Amino acid sequence: MRLSAAALLSLVAALFCLSAAGLLLSGCAVALECGSWVFSGTPQSLPGLGATFPVSSAFTFTPATCKQDCDCEIDAMIQMVTVFNNTEQTYMYPSQNYEDRASADSWSIDRLDGSGYGWFGLLNDGVTFDSFYNTPGSNGTPNTLLDQPSWGPNEDIVFSAVDAAVCFKSKTCQNRILGYYFWSWTIDSNGNAAKFAIGPAWPGFENEFQGAVAAWNSWVPTSGFQSEGAVPNEPPQPALNSAVLFPTLTDL
Repeated sequence: MRLSAAALLSLVAALFCLSAAGLLLSGCAVALECGSWVFSGTPQSLPGLGATFPVSSAFTFTPATCKQDCDCEIDAMIQMVTVFNNTEQTYMYPSQNYEDRASADSWSIDRLDGSGYGWFGLLNDGVTFDSFYNTPGSNGTPNTLLDQPSWGPNEDIVFSAVDAAVCFKSKTCQNRILGYYFWSWTIDSNGNAAKFAIGPAWPGFENEFQGAVAAWNSWVPTSGFQSEGAVPNEPPQPALNSAVLFPTLTDL
């Protein structure tokens, strides 16, 4: 699939809004952000091997930021990703499952094969988060996603991700989305890795995220057996007959 005109315009707008000049203009809005983000990471070029980008993406939920009254006992991350090959002008996928659950705009919920839940780092018991991937938060306590996407050599790509902080457990606002963050990086054909557009997501990604969630739910009936490998310091995980549907998720 070739990069659409809409996608190109969206990327140009993102780069402008994330520039120093763009931030000075009131026309550059951000999507829902009911709290604050702290993002860190530096792409690493690995000569002859490819490149990697160790990332820490942390969101602290502060209801007063958006004039809400919400006691979120646990908030966690859902991540969607897309990878575009500049040379081939096509989208690429880490596995067949990613392609099978891709949205119309080629965004896929980011979970390793065998993981039955779409929440980042949630084990197949549906309760426990693997702290290697996601340390959940709550009101005033950061919810931190840890990721390290890697790509092989000789690929000229743009890797993009959106992290959505979502209330996982609450009596009043469960399954409500609290904020969105966009980050991306590039690898050129010589294996040089660099940051690209990074910052709070802009309006329009709410719909892209809902498209990725809907694509996951459409994939679930055909997803098949889901069985995770052993997780250090965690009890054995149940095998699932299929992946698990997302509930309805809405902005706070």
